[in-house]
Amino acid sequence: MKKNLLLGLLLVFVLPATGIANNPALFDELESALKQRAHYSRQKENRIDSLKLLQYPSMEKDKLFQLYNSIYEEYYTYRFDSAMQYVDREEATAIKLSNPSYRNLSIIHRSILLSTSGYFSESIQNLQQIDANTLDNTLLIEYYTAYEWAYSMWAEYSNDKVYAPRYYQKEILYQDSLINVLPAGSSLQHYWKAENYYRHQRYTDAESDYKKALEGLPVNVRLYAMVTYGLALVYARTGNWDEYEHYLIKAAISDQVCPLKENLALQELALYIFKNRSGEVARANRYLGYSMEDALFYNNRLRMLEIAKKFPAIVLSYQEQNLIKSKRLQWSLVCISLLSIGLVISLIYIYRQMHQLRKRRKILADMNAELQHLNKELVTTNHTREEYVSLFMDLCAAYIDKLNKYQDLVKRKVKAKQTDDLLKLVNATRLSDTDAKEFFVNFDTAFLNLYPNFIEAFNALLREDEKIIPKRGEILNTELRIFALIRMGIKDSSKIATLLFYSPQTIYNHRSAVKNRAKMRDSFEKQVEELCTVM
Repeated sequence: MKKNLLLGLLLVFVLPATGIANNPALFDELESALKQRAHYSRQKENRIDSLKLLQYPSMEKDKLFQLYNSIYEEYYTYRFDSAMQYVDREEATAIKLSNPSYRNLSIIHRSILLSTSGYFSESIQNLQQIDANTLDNTLLIEYYTAYEWAYSMWAEYSNDKVYAPRYYQKEILYQDSLINVLPAGSSLQHYWKAENYYRHQRYTDAESDYKKALEGLPVNVRLYAMVTYGLALVYARTGNWDEYEHYLIKAAISDQVCPLKENLALQELALYIFKNRSGEVARANRYLGYSMEDALFYNNRLRMLEIAKKFPAIVLSYQEQNLIKSKRLQWSLVCISLLSIGLVISLIYIYRQMHQLRKRRKILADMNAELQHLNKELVTTNHTREEYVSLFMDLCAAYIDKLNKYQDLVKRKVKAKQTDDLLKLVNATRLSDTDAKEFFVNFDTAFLNLYPNFIEAFNALLREDEKIIPKRGEILNTELRIFALIRMGIKDSSKIATLLFYSPQTIYNHRSAVKNRAKMRDSFEKQVEELCTVM
């Protein structure tokens, strides 16, 4: 591929800081081609191996030279050492044949390889062995191409104000000679005319002839890569960066597809990305790495030197970005770790809160159940109380009825002036044993329904050997009834005596006797008042 290294480098470093996202489809195509580098190389080597298999021991020297020439054509942009090996074979075969044309062609091929590898003076010296007047048109094309290539590469390598202009001037002269011997209107002639226009800074004419040269060219031929690379440089000179990028990518794709290991487009593209897209340093570093692989594979010392000059800035930037990413990753990991710890703590806290909530819910549920139970018991208690109120109302009604009947009898006796009978009636009017027993049964039953644990709780206040146990057939006895009334709030002995049909002294004696049997005599009656809850 024709290389304008110096100009390309200058253009790269004066590019404006613009984005490079104008050709996403082409970048995708390039990435695809790069992924298939090994595949394209295998195809190339299979073609070369197929050519090598054509050789046989008794092969005619003329055919053998042509075969070596074909293998050289495959190798010279692919692998320097192998190409030079077959140039040696070409030259040896040409000498054996005593064929000047073959010898001149082998000299030209060697010259091109020497120029490519940086041996510029040796390349020129080789070419000086040839008498141009003896060359036919085909060899003249090769001859002028070799000279043009040698001086072009020498000028770019020199990169100074003294020698480089001289070499460029000679390059232009050989371009002029080359254009004159090329088939008129051919793609190759249009290409070299465009190169010549470019050297004379006639960029519009150069663009036109480059595009004419490009017409009908497939991407997998070397001329396609040369033309697209030339177009890229034209657009760089005219400040059309979108088109520069477009054709530079096309050239890089062609280099991969051919494949050409002696290339420059991918290097320039790497620098372009590095300069114009800070977020794509990794891509630039990768592209330059591919270029170094190609240079090492080709064994091109000049290209390796060029890449070595470009690598440090990109690699350093790449390393800096990786360092920044690494630090960001470290901080991210720290943050994630802290968040994870916070999450674990939160989960533990939530778990404990949920556990506490479950306990509280259970307690609440138990309390609700207890409350419902108490409500039910309260309803039952209220119902029981209503029953006992009704019972005592009935008793009161019965005693009122007896009192009314007694009153009527007394009135009749008074009206009849039966004073003796009345006196006898008054003296005989006492509560019968049956009535008293009925009263006590009703009282005992009602009280124990209200306080079912009263006897056990009461005896718990007494010493162990002083417990009061009702006799068989009794519900409560006199002592228990006295303190049952005290539990109900009736503390006056006279009132208790009236209700139990005893004298106050009898009641007092019973109270005192029971208090003497208590574990805590002084607070005994107070404790009795607090016994049992109402059921």
